[in-house]
Amino acid sequence: MEFVKLTALHIADSINLKKFKSEYTGSLINSSSSELYYRVEENQYLFLLNYGVVVFSNFSDIDMTRTIALIADYSQGVFENKIREDYQIALNEGKKNEFGYQTLLVSEITENLIKVVSINLAESVALDFYFQVSETILNEVKYFTEEMEKKGKVKISKHNMLKFIGKTLNTKNRIIENLYIFDVPEMVWEEPELEKLNTGLIKLFDLRVRYKEIEYTFKIIEDSLTVFRELNLHKESNRLEWIIIVLILIEVFDLILSKFLKLF
Repeated sequence: MEFVKLTALHIADSINLKKFKSEYTGSLINSSSSELYYRVEENQYLFLLNYGVVVFSNFSDIDMTRTIALIADYSQGVFENKIREDYQIALNEGKKNEFGYQTLLVSEITENLIKVVSINLAESVALDFYFQVSETILNEVKYFTEEMEKKGKVKISKHNMLKFIGKTLNTKNRIIENLYIFDVPEMVWEEPELEKLNTGLIKLFDLRVRYKEIEYTFKIIEDSLTVFRELNLHKESNRLEWIIIVLILIEVFDLILSKFLKLF
């Protein structure tokens, strides 16, 4: 191979890899509970990750569309608008790896090398998706903080507050569970060149920096939710206090009324 074109697409919330593996007829190179790596045709590869990302190597747009339609049957929460990122690998015989924002030049193109690039490209696409999700949640939080600034209160029910907190925690947990930015793929331990390649790609795609940005955004969101939750609890506490006061007044009134009636 002298050239490999890769396209990563975030197509769904998750892909059922176990079921896909049992029914897909492509030549499986390797697999785990979180990923599948196939050789489809000569010099054509398919890489799937359980968090909903698919990476195509040397697929035409028509072939990608057909394959996505197939994978969708094994996916949950299929997206209408799919985040896409393209990258390419080119042969540069006899020279060291050169990392470019559109093209990676390497001295030899192997299946393991394609997989390492696919892993990093997949994580880059996933980070784009989670960045959008975190920004959406942050904008919702800003709406409530602006309301608090203008009106001195937050107009959100306890039920909706709990739903919002659950949504935030689930999203954060999915990011932690699904992304392996701080983990080194097992194959690179056996090949020092792949380890260098993996390190270079992490820097190229700014994976750690982008992950930290999302992490910081969720820290802001969680701090704001803590304030909202305390305000909500204070509101509930005040309501209970008034209920108790009313009940006491009713009891006192009933006692007075009973004594008054006995006089007559």
